[in-house]
Amino acid sequence: MTLGGSFICKAQKMTSEMKQKVITRINEQMQKYYVFPKVADKMAEYLQQQFKAQAYKDDSPREFGNLLTRDLQKISKDKHIRVKFDPKMAKQLSPESPQGPDPELIRKIKTRAKRGNYGFAKVEVLPGNVGYVDLRAFMDPEDGAKTVESVMGFLANTEGVIFDVRNNGGGRPDMVQLICSYFFGKEPVHLNSLYWRVENDTQEFWTLKDIKGARMPNKPLYVLTSKRTFSAAEEFSYNLQSLKRATLVGETTGGGANPGGRFPIERQFWVFIPVGRAINPITKTNWEGVGVVPQLKVSSDQALDKAYLDLLQKLKSKEEVNHQVDWALAGLEAKLHPKTIASDVLKSYAGDFTNYKIVFKNNQLYCQRPRISKKFRKLVPIGNEVFAVEGIPDFRIEFKKADNGKVTGLEGLHISGRRSFSKRGHTQR
Repeated sequence: MTLGGSFICKAQKMTSEMKQKVITRINEQMQKYYVFPKVADKMAEYLQQQFKAQAYKDDSPREFGNLLTRDLQKISKDKHIRVKFDPKMAKQLSPESPQGPDPELIRKIKTRAKRGNYGFAKVEVLPGNVGYVDLRAFMDPEDGAKTVESVMGFLANTEGVIFDVRNNGGGRPDMVQLICSYFFGKEPVHLNSLYWRVENDTQEFWTLKDIKGARMPNKPLYVLTSKRTFSAAEEFSYNLQSLKRATLVGETTGGGANPGGRFPIERQFWVFIPVGRAINPITKTNWEGVGVVPQLKVSSDQALDKAYLDLLQKLKSKEEVNHQVDWALAGLEAKLHPKTIASDVLKSYAGDFTNYKIVFKNNQLYCQRPRISKKFRKLVPIGNEVFAVEGIPDFRIEFKKADNGKVTGLEGLHISGRRSFSKRGHTQR
């Protein structure tokens, strides 16, 4: 099978002549489109030096792409730049392809985005009425607008929101614009600008005047970050941080602020070339090469607990009493600082109660409701007498004692505030 006359088949080993053609074409594209022309010249010079020094001896096309990526990033320090051996995509990107977008490629992209729920991997309400969103990508806002509207509607009645972009590699700046718009008022706010080299033009992104659903301009907002947070996910974080609209929690992000696109190389490879750069209206710079630094720095695996705790503490400091916040805060504190209770105290709680059976085993209490299930659930201490029931976040057990310290019963505690007493003695079956 012949593809463009450059290579016979993608499994064939690359000759020195083939490699030189690829390098020459990459250099031409970089010098024409890369956002920093002087850096493009330096990259071109370095690739030629590496080629002459026989740094690309490996005959594998895939490895050749990896080596080129390594050397281009070494000079530019730009993590967006990458070269990939991908004949199918390179052919679709080629100017020789039929005019206009490839309908089949577009269909596949749209299907993949829909199946991925337009980046929204998880949306839930945590105890304390705190919204949590696990967002993995910023997709096309035209296709994903209804999903965004649904997500924001789900979050509208929460006390605060945590956006998790720890596993988000980026995407569309106009989707960043849409999601950010929900957390500001109707008056447009300047979020970010993108300078495009070829057009020599600067494109501004402001919050949208018209969005579907309720705005949440005053709702406490947290963003979780990691080293894997990149590109548009960094813009989302940086926008909200620079505008003092959100608290960032986690690790410094990857550091990629130069948007771009894929360019075909010899119909066998493609190279991602950043053709623009971000300019924040407040800082007048961006996060390229340095990443976005969170206000609360913790390891990424601790970021959710840290943000959740900080948010709950802020909610508790309000004048109004919120039983659900107190409930959630007690549970999270117990998770972060596990409480140890003496074995003899735990043993004293074991026994039969009206609606429950409590057993002591391996220095641990377990609870069963005989009339409902044969399953025993672990009890996790919240306090000396109060225990969370594993797997049931909205229910706890509090043991009751007489003045002499003897356990007389237990109360089932519900997050709604309802209580149900069970007397110690024979368990109903």
